[in-house]
Amino acid sequence: MAALSTAYEAKHRPTLIQQYKVAGSTTIYKGALVGVNSSGYLVPMAHGTANLTFVGIAEETVDNSDGSNGDKACNVAKSGSGVYADAGTATQADIGKTVNVVSDNEVQIGTLGLTNVYAVGVLVALETTSTGVAGLRVRIDTKVN
Repeated sequence: MAALSTAYEAKHRPTLIQQYKVAGSTTIYKGALVGVNSSGYLVPMAHGTANLTFVGIAEETVDNSDGSNGDKACNVAKSGSGVYADAGTATQADIGKTVNVVSDNEVQIGTLGLTNVYAVGVLVALETTSTGVAGLRVRIDTKVN
């Protein structure tokens, strides 16, 4: 296809929220850090799972545990920040550093003990999670190093 020589309707959609098809035999919980697997279906993030690509934060709970790939879809936030349990020992000096996923609800600064390293954003604050444990506020739409 040649370069544009006239206006083109790109069907632009702001990607603050994007819908992804959920993998079969999978439940996605609201607030989870989620990614797509090598087949392109949404799954919870986990460092022990190979070949994931982080895509955002689940906006809803979707139970596809009895379904096949793509039977259900989930809305995912592509921008902003969330607070997740600190699986490590982050300090105020870590603000601005890359945050890596441990599970769909746990993150850490650094890569110690991770089978696969998936960067999910940068640390913007130390906060308590909604369940009362020490947490990290992670900005997911900031470029990670």
